[in-house]
Amino acid sequence: MKFTKAQFKEHDQIEFTIDSDFNQPKLQISHLEDQLFPTVTVNGRFYSISSLPVGGYGIIIKDDTHFEEGAFDVVSSEKDIVRYGFLSDFSESDDDTADVDWMKDLHINAIQFYDWMYKHDDLICTQDSYTDPLGRNTSLSSIKAKIDRCKQLGIRPFAYGAVYAATKSTFEKHPDWAMYTLDKKPMTFAGWLYYMNISDKSGWSDHIVNEFKKTIGFGFSGIHMDTYGFPKLVRDFNGNAVDLSEHFPTLIDHSAAAVSSIDPSGGVIFNAVNNWPVEAVSGSDQDSVYIEVWPPNDTYYDLYTLIREAKIYSKKNVILAAYLKAFKENDVKSAERSFKLAFASICASGGTQLVLGENKCVLSDSYYADHSSISDDFATEVQKYCDYLVRYNELLYNDTGSDISRTAADGINEDIVFISDNVSFSSNGSSNTVWTIIRKSSSMITINMINLVGINNRWNEPKEEPTHTGEFMIRLRLDRNVKGFFFATPDEDTLSAKCLNYSINDNTDQGRIYEITVPSVHYFSTIWARTED
Repeated sequence: MKFTKAQFKEHDQIEFTIDSDFNQPKLQISHLEDQLFPTVTVNGRFYSISSLPVGGYGIIIKDDTHFEEGAFDVVSSEKDIVRYGFLSDFSESDDDTADVDWMKDLHINAIQFYDWMYKHDDLICTQDSYTDPLGRNTSLSSIKAKIDRCKQLGIRPFAYGAVYAATKSTFEKHPDWAMYTLDKKPMTFAGWLYYMNISDKSGWSDHIVNEFKKTIGFGFSGIHMDTYGFPKLVRDFNGNAVDLSEHFPTLIDHSAAAVSSIDPSGGVIFNAVNNWPVEAVSGSDQDSVYIEVWPPNDTYYDLYTLIREAKIYSKKNVILAAYLKAFKENDVKSAERSFKLAFASICASGGTQLVLGENKCVLSDSYYADHSSISDDFATEVQKYCDYLVRYNELLYNDTGSDISRTAADGINEDIVFISDNVSFSSNGSSNTVWTIIRKSSSMITINMINLVGINNRWNEPKEEPTHTGEFMIRLRLDRNVKGFFFATPDEDTLSAKCLNYSINDNTDQGRIYEITVPSVHYFSTIWARTED
């Protein structure tokens, strides 16, 4: 099934087409574990569902011989969540938009157009055909076609723009705009780009913001404000110290204002490389906190920590640009397992991942043109994981509960006890354990489980198949009434929630205890409980 948009807004009709000819089909629409019954209009293989409230939804259509399943979400604003993808091929020969359509099917609602520009300091070429800074053939017509297709599909196109990179000719014209060392030497990147001073006292700041503004006039909806993670402290033309972390927030806010002056739905995303300087920029006017992940953030728990800290600072959604280098190697299956565990860990931690893009490709390197293709079979698995992220977003990136992973379970904590003869559990993503991430709100408890049994805790390595857990028990001390316990996973034939069997022991002097029977966890599973006062 294919939806007409990457996501829908309040009051939109939900429209999609199905692949099969059904005989007296049955349609099921669900929000978490609840079945819904909106008005549905059918015209052949084209379906239209009446508008639904904000949330994530699952849908199944079936008859005696056919079965199709999908997911979609409804938001109040396109800025509520950024699920980010990438494009990097804009040659004249690549003038089709199948790549954009594939990302729409994955519910990606913002796409970074990587290295699309004419020059780092002169973004839009005056001619249709040109070579990009690394010599690749590029066409403004191809770029415009992809921008237009994005907007048709409810996807915001973001233009890549390095915030402080300039050509030698610009440096020579404006040496007073540049960054310098303490010894008064101009600073360069890779020997050919000159670092420019982004302070609002520098003429470069106005220059690059105006370049960003031109790209919005060209048709883009936002700017991806890239940094390289270095330098951090520099000198200006007069030898004065410039701490970039103090000036990035102003540059972000000025860029966001320039974008919104042309496109009110537009925005900016700033690259806080390896989490620097996330504290300084978290309060600025960016759509999401974006962190490009590098060592020493090597473990699954490091990914969790990056997301958790950024959400605490910013109260915004968090995107991790976590490139999967296993796809550079020859063992395809190990790379695919690496994808599922990293993607699951980021989702369960409350974030989203930039890794998917082009036409069935993943990022294995920071130079996005050097991406890796995936097979059609694995693309089907990727689709399920993306459907899961959207369908259960209120248990993942939109879970508003407090994290109680390390205060309710593991170690001396016995509010939630995981019981198995076969596997161990941890609250910190230890090697050879089932990692449990637990959140609690006034009406729900969520337990996300990542299976690391039989493998190590380093996220960016090829992976063996995790050992399946087998059935196990959870003992939950919760002196409240519970409407039910539910289980879902992207690793089975259907994403639909299952009701779990449980028993109650209310003959204790420490409150009611629930014992829940849990099915085997393959890679990633979620349990949630509806509670009453």
